[in-house]
Amino acid sequence: MTEKITNNKYVEFTYSITNEENQIIEQVEVPVNYVHGAKMGLWPKLENALENKKVNDKINVTFEPGEVFGKVDKNLIFEDNIKNVPEEYRELGKIVEFQNENGDIKPFTVTEITDTKIVLDGNHPLCNIKINFNVTIVNIRNASQTEINALNEVTEN
Repeated sequence: MTEKITNNKYVEFTYSITNEENQIIEQVEVPVNYVHGAKMGLWPKLENALENKKVNDKINVTFEPGEVFGKVDKNLIFEDNIKNVPEEYRELGKIVEFQNENGDIKPFTVTEITDTKIVLDGNHPLCNIKINFNVTIVNIRNASQTEINALNEVTEN
């Protein structure tokens, strides 16, 4: 009998993320995994699309702008005088990590540089754009009780 994806199945898949022009933004050939129906599974829209699928099935799920990675938060975009920024951060696309008073670290991307200013953006690079998740299922099996429990005990901060 062919395994289908249902609750408490351990699922492995590969995926690519493409934009509206079908350009690959990210491609993952090493399988990632999740337990179907667990508290800390996938985004509901993606998980629902995987329901009852089998090994080697391919699915495509489109997420509208802001649906997965949020909308642009203007409070996470900072402009500063270029002279205030160390030389090693003055590179377009450079990731700079900042730590707040609680010790949380947040990555910011250098998105603009002129002779006098630099702009850093802490929004997710895929926020506010339409993306397609293209998934290929590579393995399905019954999840162990340990796997199920571990994902149901995870809490989000």
